[in-house]
Amino acid sequence: MISKLRSKKGFTLVELLIVIVILGILAAIVIARFAGATKESKESNLKGNLRTIRASLETYKANSKSNSYPTTLDDLWQGTAADVDSKTFLERIPIDPFYRSKAQDPVSGSMSPSDNGAARDALISGGGGWAYDSKTGRVCANYKVADTTAGAPSDTSWGTCYNLW
Repeated sequence: MISKLRSKKGFTLVELLIVIVILGILAAIVIARFAGATKESKESNLKGNLRTIRASLETYKANSKSNSYPTTLDDLWQGTAADVDSKTFLERIPIDPFYRSKAQDPVSGSMSPSDNGAARDALISGGGGWAYDSKTGRVCANYKVADTTAGAPSDTSWGTCYNLW
């Protein structure tokens, strides 16, 4: 009878449980590794969007008869500005990858990179999208320091604070 049991082929319950635990550990490692890749890709997209908008603003100013920046970012793509010959500088306003918004909030005062987070927050309304100062031509990602929106980048979690000018 013992010889008959040993001749059967298959895995024991303990062997199956060990394999399942090992696969679970490997899956947890892989998921944790790729979860950060989403944030990194959004940051990269945000950097590119800021470069595009800032370059378009400088091109607009160079082509402007009054040598000034547009009143709103919409002037870059809608062709609504009267003091430039070329009416389109962007195909469209890029979307903020974190909030999935292209909202534009005006800056109520003059901001500078030396301002702390609370000072920046006081000057910008809204959240998500872009904050634009038409006097200085500065545009930044519109994030609040204490933003609690799911997926929002906090001021301290990034290597570079893209809500700075």
